[in-house]
Amino acid sequence: MRYGTLITPQALHALQQSQSDVLVCDCSFDLADPAAGERNYKVAHIPGAVYVHLDRDLSGAKTGSNGRHPLPRREDFAALMTRLGARDNTQVVAYDDAGGAMAARLWWLLRWAGHEASAVLDGGLAAWRDA
Repeated sequence: MRYGTLITPQALHALQQSQSDVLVCDCSFDLADPAAGERNYKVAHIPGAVYVHLDRDLSGAKTGSNGRHPLPRREDFAALMTRLGARDNTQVVAYDDAGGAMAARLWWLLRWAGHEASAVLDGGLAAWRDA
């Protein structure tokens, strides 16, 4: 089964147990402390998850007139996802630790790049821990 919007912690766990081609991405980020998400990832994350950083991975180069977090170039984003292990048939699941906004950015970028098997973990890291 492919997920295109939300996935529950239970469904994600089942996908991981089934040896499905799944890439889990921790998108946790704090605008006031840009290093906090990666620090927290190193302490605790969903098993098998990789970390993606809003500034470094999910944004393009700043020009001074294109905003705080401009879109990356599609080819740069595609290369990142390939390096992380995503292929055409990979189910990508994004999560964060603060309401889902950063995870939703990765979800949107994946859809923008044409990858439809992308979902946000419903409830994020807190829901995973609770489950």
